[in-house]
Amino acid sequence: MSESPSATELIRKIEQAFAHRKIPAEAVVLEGRLQIDSDVEDGLWFQGKDWREISRENWERRYCGLSYLSSQAFAYYLPSILILTVRDPRNSPDLAIDSFVWQLDSSPGVENLSPSSYRYFEFSDDEFEAVKEWLLWACENKQDVFYGIALGGPGDGFGRAFDAINLIHKEAMKHRERESVD
Repeated sequence: MSESPSATELIRKIEQAFAHRKIPAEAVVLEGRLQIDSDVEDGLWFQGKDWREISRENWERRYCGLSYLSSQAFAYYLPSILILTVRDPRNSPDLAIDSFVWQLDSSPGVENLSPSSYRYFEFSDDEFEAVKEWLLWACENKQDVFYGIALGGPGDGFGRAFDAINLIHKEAMKHRERESVD
């Protein structure tokens, strides 16, 4: 097993992996929504903002919006949460981390993946690897934030999230292969 990267190396890896991402045209897909509640409004708040300008306080106030971000917006804004956490683990956006990891926390198996898992299908291999490295780092450095559904102990939810992102990565690669054949 490889040694965990330093904070500086991990931040650099995250920045490089997601560097190609541009501010999305829409933060939340509104088409087909019958109503806009406060959680959707939290997602809409991100519209047009540069991820580098989003603070821990912004995430703490609007963490519910993470669930409503479009696939492109989710991929664009995720580095903000990851990097803020690595830069200052004691003063990180814990509610946003909890929301992010909770969405990944599932029982093993493709059949148990949440519908939100499909927004990862457009992630590059480098983006998947950066998220995996962050989850390993978080398991060691943010154990008190996320225990997950099973309450298995410190780091356990991060472990299940790691297994889920690994599975989603494999499914995304299969999806890309099917798309390239068609």
